[in-house]
Amino acid sequence: MKKALVVDDNKINRHLLNVLLKRNGYEVVEAENGLQAVEKFIEHEPFIVFMDLMMPVMDGIESCKRIKALCEQTAFVPIIFVTAVSDDVKLSECIDSGGDDFIVKPVDLRILLARIKSVERLSILYSRYHAMVASTQRDQEVAKMVFNQAILADSHHSGEIKTLLKSAEMFSGDIFLSAMAPSGELHVMLADFTGHGLKAAIGALPASNVFKAMIAKGFTGDKILAEMNNKLKQILPIGMFMAVQYVIIRKELDYALICSCGMPDVIIKGTHKIKQKIASAIYPLSVTANIDYKPLFEKVPIRIGDSIIMFSDGVIEATNPQKELFGQPRLEALLESDSHHDVTVDTGEALMQFCEGGKTEDDISLAEIICADGLFEQTGKTATTTSEKSKTIEIQTSDQWAWHYQLTLAGTELTNQDPIPLLITQLKNMEKKLEDHLQPLYTILTELYVNSLDHGILKLDSTLKSTPEGFGNYFNEREKRLATLATGNISFSLKGFRKDKQLKIKITIVDSGDGFDISKVLNKPRLTEGLVLYGRGIILVNDLCQSLVYSEPGNKVEVVYTWNEEN
Repeated sequence: MKKALVVDDNKINRHLLNVLLKRNGYEVVEAENGLQAVEKFIEHEPFIVFMDLMMPVMDGIESCKRIKALCEQTAFVPIIFVTAVSDDVKLSECIDSGGDDFIVKPVDLRILLARIKSVERLSILYSRYHAMVASTQRDQEVAKMVFNQAILADSHHSGEIKTLLKSAEMFSGDIFLSAMAPSGELHVMLADFTGHGLKAAIGALPASNVFKAMIAKGFTGDKILAEMNNKLKQILPIGMFMAVQYVIIRKELDYALICSCGMPDVIIKGTHKIKQKIASAIYPLSVTANIDYKPLFEKVPIRIGDSIIMFSDGVIEATNPQKELFGQPRLEALLESDSHHDVTVDTGEALMQFCEGGKTEDDISLAEIICADGLFEQTGKTATTTSEKSKTIEIQTSDQWAWHYQLTLAGTELTNQDPIPLLITQLKNMEKKLEDHLQPLYTILTELYVNSLDHGILKLDSTLKSTPEGFGNYFNEREKRLATLATGNISFSLKGFRKDKQLKIKITIVDSGDGFDISKVLNKPRLTEGLVLYGRGIILVNDLCQSLVYSEPGNKVEVVYTWNEEN
């Protein structure tokens, strides 16, 4: 039965509305003032609210604002003002505060029913719209995950390369790529497409494919830019370009080759001192085909301890509320400051302070390449987008494991994403002969993930499922907590090891929760020993795997799944 919240300081008025609403199938909750209305709203989650205007403690205007603030991100709850006031200004305030309609006292039953039907139609439309937006957002998140993985895969990742990458929208129009050439040279590219968002990101995939494929074959930087330029000229719409900074660093760390096309200066920095600035030599890519980029590369002397600073115009064109530009002079002063420790961290903090925490209008990208021997050593970590709710995807290899895949979901992405299909797809890509083992692996991953999410992040108690009726309560509570989830993270690690025609897959899942006592679960009766309504998943995983180990305090689990390739 739908609930209606009736808010009025007059008991008779509340009673009259109570009777009318109950006749039309509503369960009624009453409140005597605006503050009590907010409390009752949180407690009972009504479908509709009938609000008086003039009340003690808190009036209807303020109460309406607070209630709308509580539900604006999750649901549409119509608020109908019921008031004897006929003043146009006051009625306008009712609507401005978030009210959806109003009825003038005394209440006419026909008008009341008409208003209710009207807002019910609005509620249905909002629910459909909200579902469509949620579905679109999930699709975009999956697309972003696949998109980023495709672009960042096989990049060279070194601890001497530090990045600040912040997108203005879900998709970034900036890309940062790095790769080692067969000659031992390190190629680094920072690109900035026209605009931002999905439209700006469409050229990133072909550009990154050209970059990685041609470097692997030993092509020089000028040939790579030429091929990239011609490719983008063919596919990008008129008026869309790719500005780029391209840096090639020799392993001897004696000089770098630098070409900038339609981008801000590339800065060479010594110890608290800017040594040289390399300005743009030509317009962005995709403006004109068949460009010879070889003479546009400048040979720049470097030495150990220098840093090469690459950045997009989103850094220097960031604006504060007064519409002032952050500007290159401010960035250069920061680079030469005695208090400077880390270019990316310091710049990120300076931008946040300058913009007063506001959202930037353009993608922000900045990279510091530290000229040191460790620059050419692969660490196995990708550059990641810096944001409060970020996702990290890592591909890495090592001497022991044949392959290693990592994925981290954080914040609201735990609500919007189902990581299991992505993990299964990655397993299929890594091991072509796993077809007959996908079902047990799917079960293992699902059980461990759900356990980490439900108990580690959402802190749900399995004892709620002690009875068949409790299952419904458990999943209702789960949906409520998921709807408000904003923090927490779960990390996945998949490793494959092959020896003597035997493949071992090690799965590690770590959540940011407080953990739990695994012994209580593993010591429960087996399925054949009696009816157990919860805790069966971990027991099943234990049966499927060669080993299952939970680490203290219980928020990290490692399992090893083994199979013989001959079978």
